Amino acid sequence: MTTIKDIAKKADVSIATVSHVINKTRYVSPNLQEKVERVIAQTGYSKKIDNIGRNFNLGKKSVFAFVVPNIHSTMYAKLGMALMEYLMAEGFFLSVYTYKDNADLEKLILTGLMADKKTAGIFLAPAGSKGKIYSKVVRSGIPLVCLERTVTDIDVESVLSENVEAMYLGTKHLIQSGHERIGILMEINKISTGDERLEGYKKALEQFSIAFDEKLVNKIDLYNKSRPNIFEKAKWKIPPTAFIATGNTLTLELLKDIEAYGLECPKDVSVVGFGDDDWSDIINPSLTTLTQDPEKMAQGAFLMMMNKIKGKPVDQLITRIPVGITVQMSTRVINRGPFGEKAVMPEELALTPAEVERLKKENYKVAISFHYSGTEWTRLHEMAIRDTLGKYGVRVIAVMNANFDPALQVTQLDAIRLQKPDAIISVPADENITAGKFKDISKVTKLILIGNVPQGFSVNDYYSCVSMNERENGQNAGKILGEHFRGEKEVPIGLLCHGLPFHMTKQRDSAAEQVILENYPNLKIVDKRNFYRIPNAYEMCRSLIKEHPEVRGLYVSWERPALEAIHALEKMGRTDVAIVTVDLDQEITEYMAKGKMVIGLTVQRPYEQGEAAAMAAVYALLGKQQYKFIGVQPMVVLPNQLSRAWRSVIRTPLPDFLVRKGQMNLRRI
Repeated sequence: MTTIKDIAKKADVSIATVSHVINKTRYVSPNLQEKVERVIAQTGYSKKIDNIGRNFNLGKKSVFAFVVPNIHSTMYAKLGMALMEYLMAEGFFLSVYTYKDNADLEKLILTGLMADKKTAGIFLAPAGSKGKIYSKVVRSGIPLVCLERTVTDIDVESVLSENVEAMYLGTKHLIQSGHERIGILMEINKISTGDERLEGYKKALEQFSIAFDEKLVNKIDLYNKSRPNIFEKAKWKIPPTAFIATGNTLTLELLKDIEAYGLECPKDVSVVGFGDDDWSDIINPSLTTLTQDPEKMAQGAFLMMMNKIKGKPVDQLITRIPVGITVQMSTRVINRGPFGEKAVMPEELALTPAEVERLKKENYKVAISFHYSGTEWTRLHEMAIRDTLGKYGVRVIAVMNANFDPALQVTQLDAIRLQKPDAIISVPADENITAGKFKDISKVTKLILIGNVPQGFSVNDYYSCVSMNERENGQNAGKILGEHFRGEKEVPIGLLCHGLPFHMTKQRDSAAEQVILENYPNLKIVDKRNFYRIPNAYEMCRSLIKEHPEVRGLYVSWERPALEAIHALEKMGRTDVAIVTVDLDQEITEYMAKGKMVIGLTVQRPYEQGEAAAMAAVYALLGKQQYKFIGVQPMVVLPNQLSRAWRSVIRTPLPDFLVRKGQMNLRRI
């Protein structure tokens, strides 16, 4: 059966606009009115409108009441619109009453409805979880269905969201993004949904062994316009890094408080909202939300009410409607080091004039040991390290390339040691074979690690570890793939992950898989293969596609194995497979620029990472050890952002294919 929601979707307008066209309740522009009326005619919905007009019950018990805290909440507005449509189809009217979360006003409204002979039934979002007035309504014989909220001291048929599971999912998302101090924003009133949502919040904390802190529970009065900003009246000594709201109006109040207090979302505070308000997608940053389904809730409440009126037995007292989570840009990932330490941002590393003078006098020497130096990634690292150290008079005395051979790196480290550097900056080629040699090196010089820490190391065996925020890198990759296939059903995808136990790479691969599993149920991971050396990715991809020819999308751990996978796919004639990977270089960029397979990248910023490694080395030379883990934020690059990303990340003139792409775009304009 066609509904008003279907009309709105086909006409590409809001449900409210369709309602105003049908009921003539507000001005609608002629263009929109014509568009809506055309869809109504095409779908046959006009006949339904005519039937509604003929079938109204104009006698006793012809009106249903919807009693709610307010109507400025999008949730209650959508519930009311949907209920009105279902009831009108049966010949009934719907009247809406608001009580502003005032229990006394609610009592007056319910008392009046019980005395009104036209009241056919009451849909109620109660002001509290207990109260004598609710028992009176039940005893009056007027059919009562609770919607969105319920009461707990008597049995009342109710349609509710999966509140506990919803808050569990939202809090879990924040925890898995690295947050531990997570605030929760609730209404000051004692309502059933608040209790349930607090239970879901606690459930997630308990699962991840995070202690519940009562001070992080913040309750506000939504109807007090002069209420204090939640950050001003805060009881905590260490502020939360994230907040989760328990309602859609609360979400808006939270965002207002963040802005009014001079904070930024998600830089200072990550936010998970509750509700599917239209503005969630268009604000900056777009909002990560727990999304209810008011259409299904209203339908469930309507059917429950009709059964009560007809005297049919109720199958279950409470019907629960699932709540989804839509992950967008209002939550940031907190990067953590190999020992759980929170990442320091590179911007926090600064020197005093006296420290700069001291560095220039000492004539310090630093050596670099790369796992491999044949990429833009290492070129930019080396450039940044040399540029930064040079500003402070620190010399780079050696740069070694192990060509991914851990045994060769061990030999090279011995050669470096003979030159007696004051510090070594290194990317381990392997976490096991090189571990002993790095341990020996750490006893005689200051060791700065990029990316990974060797096996068996303690937090005191090195001065600093510098890494890209790999958890965010993985989440970005998962989102790119998910958004590419948004709206499609049952999309089979594969994962090509690094098999060696590199801590940061595993963080990246796990985060990509997590985002896909939790936020894109339409993507089905049909296979996951590990490669241990870059050339192996070619054969891993071939075997995966042979076994699962239905695969349409592929995540690959970083760009060099991704290129091996691309070459395998080209050989097999499978250039229809969408690929997402990490890092930017000329060959992978050219594929994306030409629209071949690569749909998006999440990109490390190697120059900035090299700067951070150099600053970590400078701090080590000065004997400053407070920064054990330094994290650099990645960036997402989509096809239309390639030229800007190339200038920002690679820092060389645009290659010819990007120049030509830009010229073609200009001609189109």
